[in-house]
Amino acid sequence: MRIALRLTPDQVRYWPPVEALLREIGAQQIALVQAGRQAKEAFGIGISMRMYSAARPLLGLLREDQKAEIRRRARAMGFEQVASSI
Repeated sequence: MRIALRLTPDQVRYWPPVEALLREIGAQQIALVQAGRQAKEAFGIGISMRMYSAARPLLGLLREDQKAEIRRRARAMGFEQVASSI
């Protein structure tokens, strides 16, 4: 995702918390699938707020094309509420 956003050097420094949370969600999804459950269960209560909190410092520095890409990807991942607030 970072590559698709074409982050500037000023923006890159705000990327690590976002990446860490995305990796955490991905690991939860893998564990759920391996346990025979649905990957979407990883998006429990509060995950949208955690994602928005992690991304908020970066969001203020993004260009409109980058924000559109984030919204598209957030919706694809099930973060409709987060996408709507960007």
